[in-house]
Amino acid sequence: MNSKKSKIIAGIIGAIIITVALILFVRLYLMPYNEVKVEYNAAREQYDAEVTVLKNINKELNDNIESLEQIIGTKDIPIDDFLISSAQDVIKEARKCSEESIPKAPGAPFSIEKVKPVSLEVLEVKDTVREMVDSNNEMLTKVKDMNVEYRTLIENFKTADVEVEWIGIDKESSVLRFVTKLNNPNNAILRDLKIEWIAYDADGAVVGNHSGSQPDIPANGHIYYIGGAGGANLSGTPATVEVKVTSDGILTNRVAPKIDVSNIQVKDNGFSFYTVSAECKTDTEIKTTQLDGTFIVKDDNGNIIDADFWNADNLPDTIKKEGKFVVSDDYFDLPAIPKTAEVYMYYQWH
Repeated sequence: MNSKKSKIIAGIIGAIIITVALILFVRLYLMPYNEVKVEYNAAREQYDAEVTVLKNINKELNDNIESLEQIIGTKDIPIDDFLISSAQDVIKEARKCSEESIPKAPGAPFSIEKVKPVSLEVLEVKDTVREMVDSNNEMLTKVKDMNVEYRTLIENFKTADVEVEWIGIDKESSVLRFVTKLNNPNNAILRDLKIEWIAYDADGAVVGNHSGSQPDIPANGHIYYIGGAGGANLSGTPATVEVKVTSDGILTNRVAPKIDVSNIQVKDNGFSFYTVSAECKTDTEIKTTQLDGTFIVKDDNGNIIDADFWNADNLPDTIKKEGKFVVSDDYFDLPAIPKTAEVYMYYQWH
């Protein structure tokens, strides 16, 4: 009997000890642990939220990369290798962003003393992910914009508009000159445009023609083409001229040498003899055989009274970077007194 009582008492005491131990464990460890773990959980929630945002951005980024690849991979699109290469560079940069590994946050430790330091570590990793979110979001915007830009360039592509602004005919010597304005309606540079002109006499018979490539035309800009021929290259006296595009050209982002033209002068030499001159400066080394010059002479009212093309016979083969040179052209027996002139220098890629 005493043995049974002893066992019961021992059991009760054991249960009390266990209960007390559990109570002490909960009060002294579990409750404090859960309290500090709240801080960890809050940090982890912030981290998880940033990771979700980053994954969504990366998915959208990959979708836009694929779309851009499809655009530049389509056959017979009116953009050249320079524009395609620019898109490929962006795609490469974007893929690097989207494929970058997302840093992992450490799990919650069981030691109370370690929870706070680990929580701070989670927040640091969260900040790193946040930086990736910002960076990849910028890249997403860049790829999206390029998608829109390239798709718009391709879908809205138009060749240059041709505008004949003036025709001059010297019937005595059968010399023809005319000024044509070539307008680029695209949001990118137009290159490799080819035009042809056909001269007709008063009866509509063809008396001369010429065709050739034109310099690059700036985006939403224009260039002037001076056409014509002398009597030796005409079979009769021209009365009208037709100018048409024979090759639509292609869009590019290549940058031609910039040639600044300044100090345009119209000098009266007397005896109905005038000289138009201008100072030029190039921003990079150029081959002068690739220069196309255009001179347009106007009267006091701004009307064109003569025009001519120019060649570089009086220049060396090469002009160095930041090099200066002077161009000039002579005019005789003009129909009015020249007051102003326009001089344009274009770089003709060969």
